[in-house]
Amino acid sequence: MEKEMRKIVYVLTLCAILVSCELETSGNKELDGYWQMCQVDTLSTEGVADTREALVYWGVQGKLLQIRFSENGNYLGEGFMFRFNREGTILTLSSPVRHHLYETDEPIEDVEELKPFGIYDLEEVLTLEVLNDNDLVLSNDVVRLHFRRY
Repeated sequence: MEKEMRKIVYVLTLCAILVSCELETSGNKELDGYWQMCQVDTLSTEGVADTREALVYWGVQGKLLQIRFSENGNYLGEGFMFRFNREGTILTLSSPVRHHLYETDEPIEDVEELKPFGIYDLEEVLTLEVLNDNDLVLSNDVVRLHFRRY
């Protein structure tokens, strides 16, 4: 009888623990992850630039987007961080900061330093053209950005 009571207590405790846990998900689905920028198309001139050698990566998790870049294959500990909101096929980046690994992040006030990464406004609106397990294509009025899952 004591063993049965103990089993019942264990089962009830386990059920209480499972019921009290809440699994939080971002809702980003396949957008979450690490993406390497492979190509930038300039829409006005139809120019195409292969950016694989530049080693630019976008990391997406929760409501944050990080842009990291390397120099000669070495991560410099610097990049950019954005908050973002996704509504259907629209991705809005906002609140950009210059991210330093060992220093305080600094708000970005001049969009010029973001342009090499396809960001042309401090509150950038991007259209999600392609999103699957391997590929991501984003565009704005100026460029189309091609990524591969890394």
